[in-house]
Amino acid sequence: MNGSELFSFNLLGIAVLIHIAFVNITMGTGFISAMARFLAWRRSDPGLEIMSRRVFKILIVHELFSGVWGTVITVVLAAFFPTLLAIAVDVMFFPLLIALSAIIIRIPTIALFWYTWGKVEPRIHSVIGFVMALSGFAVPMGFRYIFAEITYPHGVSLALQNLKDAARLEVFTNPLYPPLILHTWAGALSIGGFITASFFTIKGNLSPKFLWIGLWHGVIFLAVQPFIGLWYLTSLGTYARVIYNNVLGTVHATFNLLPMFGLKIAAFAGLAVFSALVWRRVKRGEGSAPRYALVLGPLAMLIVLVGELINDAGRYPFLVLLGDTGLPPSVFSNLYIQIPYPLVLAILSGLVVFLFGFMLTVYYALNKRFLVDLPEV
Repeated sequence: MNGSELFSFNLLGIAVLIHIAFVNITMGTGFISAMARFLAWRRSDPGLEIMSRRVFKILIVHELFSGVWGTVITVVLAAFFPTLLAIAVDVMFFPLLIALSAIIIRIPTIALFWYTWGKVEPRIHSVIGFVMALSGFAVPMGFRYIFAEITYPHGVSLALQNLKDAARLEVFTNPLYPPLILHTWAGALSIGGFITASFFTIKGNLSPKFLWIGLWHGVIFLAVQPFIGLWYLTSLGTYARVIYNNVLGTVHATFNLLPMFGLKIAAFAGLAVFSALVWRRVKRGEGSAPRYALVLGPLAMLIVLVGELINDAGRYPFLVLLGDTGLPPSVFSNLYIQIPYPLVLAILSGLVVFLFGFMLTVYYALNKRFLVDLPEV
């Protein structure tokens, strides 16, 4: 790869990684907030309403940042991979329409859910909350088709045969899509639960009851992850041997990711152990919340970050896979943009520094009770 190709490939990977990480947080916490609001109404429990508001603030902190990086992905595709973007918008028009429609619904309902709190009937407010939460899950329902197609061009292959009308519908039957989207949804719900559990372990926001609710959300969806993950891995072995070989570090690997896969398994095991320990201490919201419950959220985030890194970097040095081989980024790159290697490293390093700055801000907001101090009534 030349400097421009290396830059665009890595920038796209970083943007996708950051975007998906924070989208998982907003999806999971959005669902838990909506569910807590609903239960608060049905059970006449003001405590659950407080929980709903506090969890919703986690979503607010991360939503804008995830949206910014979603825009970065679009800009990178338009600037550096115009051919790939043109194909995606054409062949995957209907999946993209689903995703964009969900975004159009989600953004106003986030604002509506917050600003109508206490101003409309609890029943109506609960409906708004569920619309907000479910629209978040519809966004990856559309965008994940892009990942499925660049990993196994099921519908695109028909488009290349001048069967574009059939291709636009055929993308919905991509065999990699079902395990991929289920893995995404389960992961988001699990992360939302564990982030919630960690949040209610922070000093000044301590609540075993609220921690327990987040914990059992996380554990339930964590338990199904190995089965969906195995389904996805075996599907890759059938339809995308490049990623499969790289994940398992076989002799045919183009980029050995077996150590990263091992790290993901180790993090999963660690999360399971800590979850069991915390479960015993705060079962059904009773007892005291142990300080080590703070690691639940970070461990869950580590799993999703490593998993997405494997899924994206596993196609290296290709961008679009074709069975045992693939098409490199140069096939889709904008030839008019030339970036020297030193500038590549400088820009990418700056993005990493920017990311750490944001994480520090999030820590300050949560640990220093910036969010909790906002009005809750």
